[in-house]
Amino acid sequence: MGENQIPSLDRATLWRVAARSLFLEASWNLIGQQNLGFAAAVNPALKVLYKAGSEEFVAAQRRVLSFFNTNPVLSGLVIGAALKLEEERAKGLISERDSSLIVSTLASTLAIHGDLLFWQAWLPFSCLMGFGLTWLSLAQGQITFWPLIIPALFGALAWPTRIGGIFYGYRLGATAHRAVAKLKAPLIARVVLRLTVFLTGFLTVYSVKLIGPKTDGRIWPIFVIAALAPLLALAQKRWPKIGYAGLYLLIVFGLTLAAVALYERSLF
Repeated sequence: MGENQIPSLDRATLWRVAARSLFLEASWNLIGQQNLGFAAAVNPALKVLYKAGSEEFVAAQRRVLSFFNTNPVLSGLVIGAALKLEEERAKGLISERDSSLIVSTLASTLAIHGDLLFWQAWLPFSCLMGFGLTWLSLAQGQITFWPLIIPALFGALAWPTRIGGIFYGYRLGATAHRAVAKLKAPLIARVVLRLTVFLTGFLTVYSVKLIGPKTDGRIWPIFVIAALAPLLALAQKRWPKIGYAGLYLLIVFGLTLAAVALYERSLF
């Protein structure tokens, strides 16, 4: 099929791909991991590029059923770039080998950056904001809907990134690696993690002020938490797993102590 016979993908097709991509991990498996979800997502685009049932269409479906795995939030960028590369491959502008190599490299790179930015930084920050604001509201005897801020805050960054990434990745194609450099995930993750530690300290100090008079001075564990929080933040650089695990446990431990103290003194 000649280059001029291969249509470009329109926005309606990309939106169908975007909607299907939300189920990327619905068929996760040990062999291909996200490959079934990836194949289901891009199928509307393959039907535009190739005649359904043709040898080219079947070959394309087999290609997308190979191993695929990346961070779900940043998957849109990979999927969009893969569609552009598939379109260029159908037009004879790039080889199948080069196309597959670019997609697999991009998927692996974004898996690392996405896990660092979203799972290790933004999600803990969103949870801390939700739990912290909930705790402060309950401590003052108020009915609160602050837990809803957790999905709202996380989704405010995740959803535009995931959906918009498909259109952005399609526009970049083989140059999608430039988006990785612009993302600056390690820098953003460090800033968010430091902010999480700062807010943990603020919440701890405020808790001391709030519940101190009600606990007969039995607030020494909170001071231990306040002292350990910055140490764990520093430990993340040398021992990442210990630092992350310790910080999460510290947040849970501090909130639990505060809740117990409030319960014992009937502040709710």
